[in-house]
Formats: sequence, C-alpha cells, structure tokens
Amino acid sequence: MLDGLNQFGLPAKYGIVGFFAGILGSFVAQTLNVHDGDLSSHLVTMIAAGVGGAIGGWIRQRRGMTS
Repeated sequence: MLDGLNQFGLPAKYGIVGFFAGILGSFVAQTLNVHDGDLSSHLVTMIAAGVGGAIGGWIRQRRGMTS
C-alpha cells in the first residue's frame, strides 16, 4: 500500500501520510464540533501531524525497517 511513495524515502513517506491524517483528523474534529478553531489552528494540526510522521519514519529507518 502506498508503494508509489517509496521513492521519496521512509521519512518523507510517513510525513506525507501523517499530513493527510492530520487533514482527516482536523475535518473530523470540526464535523463533530470538538474543535472550533480557525484556519491557522487547522494548519498547525496538519503540519504537526506531518512532522510527527516524518520523525516516526526517520526512527523506523534508523532501526533498519524498510516499510
């Protein structure tokens, strides 16, 4: 799954997946009225999820995992 992102390296792959998970999470929170923030808080959530995913991918890469 998502094998097309393997060309970018593991941290970038996990960062991209994390960014889109942040978009989904922000949308769900807004839909459920859990989070009524403005646009900047949604952007911070998406960027933080992307950075967290990249860090997770970097850790997996350092441990020798390939996917």
